[in-house]
Amino acid sequence: MALTLPSISLSSGIDIANPLLVISELNVTNNASINERLEVAMAPGEGQQVNEGYKVVTNNHGGKGCTYMVSVFATQAAFEAGKPPVEVLRDHRSVKVFSVQLADAAYDGMEPRSAAYAHLIAQPGFEGSTVVDGIGV
Repeated sequence: MALTLPSISLSSGIDIANPLLVISELNVTNNASINERLEVAMAPGEGQQVNEGYKVVTNNHGGKGCTYMVSVFATQAAFEAGKPPVEVLRDHRSVKVFSVQLADAAYDGMEPRSAAYAHLIAQPGFEGSTVVDGIGV
């Protein structure tokens, strides 16, 4: 999968018509943490009763995060010919990558790469992008 836009302005100030956008780096992290603590039974909150005086309160945290970078190629032909990208886009150009939470309902059942493209399409400046068939990246 890849995307194209009617035009894009590069950080150098050059405008390119019909560039090809390809996710060139994709990182998925699964993290979970569980915290348990022993508290008095009368303390607020739910917990598993241990005895009359104490309960164990458990908190679960974590998620499935995805970060990605997008390479901009001048044209689809340039990509297919093995030419280098003209720019690598970063989220708001001030951090290294775009970020998406794969656990969000909008990405339920999607593979990470498909979710990243769906996320990219929804970002400011990419609303007019369309899917390019025949590219399996």
